[in-house]
Amino acid sequence: MEVTGVGLAAFLVFVLTPGLSNVLKSIAFRIRASGKAELLRAERESDVQAAVDVRRAGKRGRHG
Repeated sequence: MEVTGVGLAAFLVFVLTPGLSNVLKSIAFRIRASGKAELLRAERESDVQAAVDVRRAGKRGRHG
C-alpha cells in the first residue's frame, strides 16, 4: 500500500480540521471580548468626563 503526498495531505487536513476549528473559535471569542471591554472602558471614561464637565459648568454659574 503506497501513500501518496496528496493522500497524506488529505488525511492530515481531515485529522487536524476539528482542532483547528476550535482554535479559530477561541481566537474569535478573545477578539470579540477585547472589543467589548474596550467599548465599555471608553463609555466609562466618557461618562466620567461628562460628569466632570457638568461640575465645572455648575461652579462657573455660582460665581458672580
